[in-house]
Amino acid sequence: MSAHWGMQTRRERVLLVLAGLVLALAGCTYSDPPEQKVSSSSEGATVPRRSFEENVGDVARLLGASATDAGMPTESEPAGKLATVLAPGDYVVTAACAGGFFAKLTIVEGDGFPLSTDVDCDATFQRFLRHAGGSITISAIPSTGRPAAAGVAIGPNTDPMASAQADMDEWSSKQLKPAVPGEAAGSAASNSPTSFGMSAKSGTYELQFLCEGPSGTELSVASWSGTEVVAPVQVHCNGNIFKRTVQLEAGTDRVDFKVKPGDGAATRYAFRLVPPT
Repeated sequence: MSAHWGMQTRRERVLLVLAGLVLALAGCTYSDPPEQKVSSSSEGATVPRRSFEENVGDVARLLGASATDAGMPTESEPAGKLATVLAPGDYVVTAACAGGFFAKLTIVEGDGFPLSTDVDCDATFQRFLRHAGGSITISAIPSTGRPAAAGVAIGPNTDPMASAQADMDEWSSKQLKPAVPGEAAGSAASNSPTSFGMSAKSGTYELQFLCEGPSGTELSVASWSGTEVVAPVQVHCNGNIFKRTVQLEAGTDRVDFKVKPGDGAATRYAFRLVPPT
């Protein structure tokens, strides 16, 4: 009995020791050794800022010019400025900037009011200009100053479509005068059946329409929903203004002028809706 008890006691002691080891091991946590941070030669480095000279080179490339051309920025001036005298004609003003976000382009013809617009950098901006002749001043000023740079140039227009559109705008501006408050006006040119949409609210208007061409044209007007406003009618292109009172239905926000020039000849149109006075 005692020998058996002694063996049991030793066995219990061994089990207690093993249990203690298990508990001790359970309380330990293992982790991988800390990773070594890989250093990089580029760490902490910043992208070098482009120099003024490099930006001037980019502007010259965009304008197809040399750094010494008129209208290019100089060592003391990051803005491109150009003042000259031109004969009457159609021209294209070109501007570019580099090293910033944008530049402000300003055009002044003679003693007229400045015409200004923003020009995005790293791209070429062009504006058609019908010049009446005389002095013109052009400038492009980068929004951030140096080292950004901006430049301008002007040359003859070579796009016949731009000149044709200017002809159309010039012609239409002289038609259907004087302007009336609240009018909705438009103009167009075509040599084939065409439709021209124009915004207009519901209500009563006087429709005024004239055309210029070798013959007459067929005119019809419909609302955006397709409701007929003016049935097809022949209008002579003799300088006289075709007039008709029309009613635009409730909910209308747009009307379509449909024209069909006679003999397929190139014809210009001017039209407007005049509210009652």
